[in-house]
Amino acid sequence: MLPSAHVIRRIASPTLWCIASLLNAQTWDVFDMNSAGFPSNTVTDIAVDSQDNVWVGTDFGLCKYDGTNWTIYQDSNSGLPDNLINTLSIDSLDRLWIGTVLHGVVVYDGSTWQNYNTLNSPLPDNEIKCITLDYRGWAWIGTYVGLACFTGQEWRIYNDSDTSYAGLRLNGNVIEDVAVRPDGLVAVGTLNYGFHYLTDTSVFVYASYFNLFPDNTQTGVAIDTVHDERWLTCPAGGLLRQGGDWHGGPWFQYTTQNSGIPTNTLLCITMDDEGLPWMGGSLAGVIRRNANGSFTTFTTANSDLPDNTIPTLAFAHNGDLWVGTYYGGAARLRFTTAQRERSGGPDVTAYPVPTDDHVHVQWGWSNGPVQWELHDPQGRQLSHGEAARSAAIDIDLGDYAAGGYLLRSHDLTNVAVTRLVKR
Repeated sequence: MLPSAHVIRRIASPTLWCIASLLNAQTWDVFDMNSAGFPSNTVTDIAVDSQDNVWVGTDFGLCKYDGTNWTIYQDSNSGLPDNLINTLSIDSLDRLWIGTVLHGVVVYDGSTWQNYNTLNSPLPDNEIKCITLDYRGWAWIGTYVGLACFTGQEWRIYNDSDTSYAGLRLNGNVIEDVAVRPDGLVAVGTLNYGFHYLTDTSVFVYASYFNLFPDNTQTGVAIDTVHDERWLTCPAGGLLRQGGDWHGGPWFQYTTQNSGIPTNTLLCITMDDEGLPWMGGSLAGVIRRNANGSFTTFTTANSDLPDNTIPTLAFAHNGDLWVGTYYGGAARLRFTTAQRERSGGPDVTAYPVPTDDHVHVQWGWSNGPVQWELHDPQGRQLSHGEAARSAAIDIDLGDYAAGGYLLRSHDLTNVAVTRLVKR
């Protein structure tokens, strides 16, 4: 059995928040074979670079959106060796890392296409399931026969044999997804072999046959740096969340039986700037877990989402959510009003959102002065201050890069987290 600190807590369904306001404050744009010239409507992955170019991988080529036009790359007009694309990732130099089904990894820097495969590198397999670029620029590459880490200087191969790098043996070799925390902790989801934590000196595995873990397969792994939590999506076990320390922190499970989540079959996960998870379901659309614990779902029935099977999600720097579907191409979700999460008290008004250098914030609270802090997506505090009750202030964002930020504020009885976006 799991030690007491690891007992899976199945959460009772919370009271729903104002879902209607979120559903109504949305616009959708759909890009597919008809509207954008995609080579296929089966989208496998989406990545957004620092210039806000959106890259869409399909099972028949690569698509790039510059905000106005789409460009299609295939093996016939580019250095792509393979039109079957499984995964995409962007590094700190804005190079696109492409994981193919048949020909390994391709790195595209805008002019050259560099291919890593089993013939010219230690890559253990040419079918690539996932690629994650960490804070150091290291590429973590998941395959069917192990995990490869390319540091730029050396290749490190992790597997379930004695040859695994530094003797750090995995429980199995089929790697579904990888996330890396800023301190170097590597979280690895596998197919049938349990969830792994990998450090420089140890491997720890959560699996049903070791510690009664609820699902041995993890389709998606995400790290919430705002609240220091880990989130997993599973094909049968729903949504899993770990708080506290990675080696001992409690796990929580959300299923259709104990929460408002619409399906237990989840395909992917990404975190927004507030540390809230967004998930793709099989036949269940796009699912968001709200700050109060309820779930909001976008489907073909209540939105213009073109398909309900969602293998990939990605946020752009302006806050738009890009959705990859299995049959309906890609969709862009834009919110027509700022998303605000409240844990109590009247609303917080922030405008304009998105903004340029200054954002105007006003609180309707009256129970003492308001303390506020501005945080980046990694949870680092950038600035702070105090406002008189019911006051309005301007917060200067001029020194910060474009992207999402979190404004945390409170008085004696109210607490709020407000999402800001700088263009």
